[in-house]
Amino acid sequence: CSKSLTPGAAAGGCAFDGAKIVLQPITDVAHLVHAPLACEGNSWDNRGAVSSGPTLWRTSFTTDLTELDLVMGQGERKLFKAIREIKHTYAPPAIFVYSTCVTALIGDDIEAVCKRATEKFGLAVVPINAPGLAGSKNLGNKLAAEALLDHVIGTVEPDDPGPYDINILGEFNLSGEFWLVKPLLDRLGIRVRACIPGD
Repeated sequence: CSKSLTPGAAAGGCAFDGAKIVLQPITDVAHLVHAPLACEGNSWDNRGAVSSGPTLWRTSFTTDLTELDLVMGQGERKLFKAIREIKHTYAPPAIFVYSTCVTALIGDDIEAVCKRATEKFGLAVVPINAPGLAGSKNLGNKLAAEALLDHVIGTVEPDDPGPYDINILGEFNLSGEFWLVKPLLDRLGIRVRACIPGD
């Protein structure tokens, strides 16, 4: 059991909110919230991002679970169907699937569904197990980072590595700050391969 939070410690939101805040700025992936519609509606755009290219992150995806889905145990089936629809309609390079309080309580195995979808569709479908009831926003930040380490970082080798390549982790690019730094790095001959979760 997690320990009780002190007053004010949860002011920033729940674990789901924390995970979404960390990952939403990855702008070319589809962010699919496995939950009733309100979970995504209440968290949509709670963390802005600035992108020099992809805008898929602006599209809100949810499995829109209803009471009937929960009672009849249709959550995992509906999740797989949503992944398939996103893949065929938007063709993203990856889909991040977020668990929520509701899907955690009914026991939906998003890891298994994501693994099956990855195998069937040939794209990365990443489970983000950070249901709100797991804890605070800070815990959600940590769980999102762990999901990146477990399912994204180190899964593909770059095809043209250079001697001065770097990856920047934890940069938020809140208002395009990274765009001010990147030209300086370019002038130094340093190539930024990835900026997670920024642009």
